[in-house]
Amino acid sequence: MKRIFKYYITATALTVVTSLLIAMTVHAAEPVIVPDDVKEISEELGAQYDICPETIQSIGWWESRFDPKAENGGCIGIMQINPRWHQDRMDKLGVTDLLDTRQNMTVAVDYLSDLLKEGEDMEIPLMRYHGESRIGERLDAGEMSEYVESVLTLSAELEHMNEGGR
Repeated sequence: MKRIFKYYITATALTVVTSLLIAMTVHAAEPVIVPDDVKEISEELGAQYDICPETIQSIGWWESRFDPKAENGGCIGIMQINPRWHQDRMDKLGVTDLLDTRQNMTVAVDYLSDLLKEGEDMEIPLMRYHGESRIGERLDAGEMSEYVESVLTLSAELEHMNEGGR
């Protein structure tokens, strides 16, 4: 029994170390450089909506790699906004062009702000933002989605990088 437990612990440790090495290699292969306009807009919207600018930047990275022209499955722009679901919000905000970085980010941050008003930590609103259908299952299992983990990890890294510049 002790031998099985010892092998289990060793295998678990090796899996964790391997996962960390892979994650570091993948992340190192694709450095995140936040464009100046995205920094400026995220800082303005972050202050206006009381949302961490680095979280906004992280969402933009994971949604489109900061590509304002990105389109995927009806979602448009840097923050991948779907006008089908957000037309009322766009009208309310006066947004007419989701390929415009500022307009796209404004819709996204306004939406995220509404999700946060429900009094939850960032994890659940991010799952909702991303359109995940298994939120209840994940919460019951005590886990976050890969998307949420990726956004929050990058957000923390960006925040750490920016501490020196503030």
